[in-house]
Amino acid sequence: MARDETARERSSEDSLLDRRSYLKLAGAAAASVAAAGASSRSAEAASYDTIEVSAGETKVINVDAGETFENKLIDITADGAHVKLMTNGSGWTVRNVGVKGQNDNMSNTYGTFYLRCTDDGEALAENIYLGDGAVDRCGHAAVSDWSNAGTVTIRNIHVAGWAADGMYMSHAGNTVKQTMGVTQIENAYLKNNNIENCRLGTPGSYIKDSVIHVESQDAVTSNESGQVNARGLWFKEQSGLKAVNCDISVTGSHAVFASDGGSGTLENCRVEGPITGPVEQVNVSGSPDVSAPDSVPMSAEEAASGQIDSSSNTSSSTDTTSSTDTTDSTQDDGQQSGDGQGTLLELVPDDSANSVTYEFTVEGSVRKRTSGSGHTAEGGDSVTDNGDGTVTVSGVAGNGYGDAFFVDGAITSMSLDESIWTLKLGGNEVTADDLTLPNKLVIDGGNRPRSSADYTFEVSGAVRKDTDLGSVQKSDSVSDGTITGAVFGGTDGYRFSGEITGFSLDGPANVRVEDGS
Repeated sequence: MARDETARERSSEDSLLDRRSYLKLAGAAAASVAAAGASSRSAEAASYDTIEVSAGETKVINVDAGETFENKLIDITADGAHVKLMTNGSGWTVRNVGVKGQNDNMSNTYGTFYLRCTDDGEALAENIYLGDGAVDRCGHAAVSDWSNAGTVTIRNIHVAGWAADGMYMSHAGNTVKQTMGVTQIENAYLKNNNIENCRLGTPGSYIKDSVIHVESQDAVTSNESGQVNARGLWFKEQSGLKAVNCDISVTGSHAVFASDGGSGTLENCRVEGPITGPVEQVNVSGSPDVSAPDSVPMSAEEAASGQIDSSSNTSSSTDTTSSTDTTDSTQDDGQQSGDGQGTLLELVPDDSANSVTYEFTVEGSVRKRTSGSGHTAEGGDSVTDNGDGTVTVSGVAGNGYGDAFFVDGAITSMSLDESIWTLKLGGNEVTADDLTLPNKLVIDGGNRPRSSADYTFEVSGAVRKDTDLGSVQKSDSVSDGTITGAVFGGTDGYRFSGEITGFSLDGPANVRVEDGS
């Protein structure tokens, strides 16, 4: 689980910061780094406002574009009290919000927290408690993405005991709406929610570093129609869905279920219970750990006061450690496999080449392309799991034939004679140096979720943003080896070659550099 990932990382990495960079960092920015340096068991408690909802009242709270709604305890303990939190537009933030009391309002069957961008853009919801649930036959979903057209990140969320849907995040992908917004769920604790604990429905949506647990069907309250079918994770509506590094245990129903056009992939997950439908399994085992992630609030008060365990952020990668050799459904443009997993890498030797070899290593997963138009890998080409989160691919081609693989992760090394090979990634011609960026730099602002940290760094080699290491923000830019960006309670990550030749940081954040050479 994610709560163990930080502890397993190297306590100290071989730093690529040279003396000049250290001196730069030791100036104005050093105090900020020190202030946010060592992770603590919990963040300093903040004061919060209490919103009391009267008996029989439905309190509607609107959070509009660019607004922040934070440090609120919403009390619905009065009979028939209910709350609807409605997000609108993009650029909003919902943070440190806890709902106290079991929802017993029976008036309709709609959602409670609508966490969606109603236009293109990004938004964030974090440190949310919806763990007191709902009474039997209460039809409110805990969380919905209805009308989501952007990218919403939801992390450190606790949803438990809801009678009609826990996290219903597939509306955006259904055939009626087709707004196709992406939902990214990180560090969630979902327990004993009816119908589904989590439902995803648009390509690119994922859940990672999370726990889904249904103790038994008897532990679940029924929906408005009296039905009980408490599934764990449901892939619905669309393909290209993911669960990464999750612990899923369900008794009496599907642990993972794909249907109605939905399909997805489990990567590095521990699962107990049936896996049904078009679900690809990559490095899936048993014995899930169903204890709550440390970063998830366990009460409404804990959420509202911002008392989260900042030592347990999401894992820095969605990489997998397995390779498969199944036949893939491919698109003619060669960008991705049919289920959205991986980018097509083509290795094409000169027409005059005869039986020339290559080898490359990926921090992640690789699958052979075995069908479709264009180049394909053959039986003599091998994909070997190294047991450390990397895979090595070895092959031979020539006589007018090339090889192709779907790569999901970072290519960290490549050995071949470039004078006789043409390399293409996602249809674009690249060099080996373009592909192999072995080093990582991560700027983590999770320790101070209400403070911004601006940064700039320069490298002597190539650099690119890595979505597996952190989020993607429009304010981050990459130009000629220089990166500028900011974190606000989140994490940014980059891969690069060479050395860091300049670095400045203004604001509190942890900085981690890993030498992958």
